[in-house]
Amino acid sequence: MKKENYQIMVVDDEADTADLMASSISAVTNHKVFSFNDPKNALDFFMKSPVDLVITDLVMPNMDGFEMIKTMKDRSVNTDFMVITGNKRIRSVVHSRWLGVSYLFFKPVNIDELLISISTMYKRICYWESRLKEVGVNPA
Repeated sequence: MKKENYQIMVVDDEADTADLMASSISAVTNHKVFSFNDPKNALDFFMKSPVDLVITDLVMPNMDGFEMIKTMKDRSVNTDFMVITGNKRIRSVVHSRWLGVSYLFFKPVNIDELLISISTMYKRICYWESRLKEVGVNPA
């Protein structure tokens, strides 16, 4: 996998937050980042073109982040998820873990920690793809 092929979606009902996070990630990592402020629009996009990583808020109108993640996981088991929420409750932690979310951040998020987590996840994907290549499978 080439670095520029890593695709990330940022979903937050606050458009400024989603755009700022997406532009920060894109500027520092050179990954392809898509920003959505409506979970239904994000889900429509994802169903047509799954991405490698989804970073989402939990509390959003029309559909909460957990519902969106579950639907996306049904579509693509290879997508990783991060949750960023202002909702500091045990349900957020337990349900995120139960859904297989890789990282959970509480707002306000430290952008450096977020970028380190993205880098870790990207390296993990590259690692497993290299193992597949070693056994003669083209992961693309």
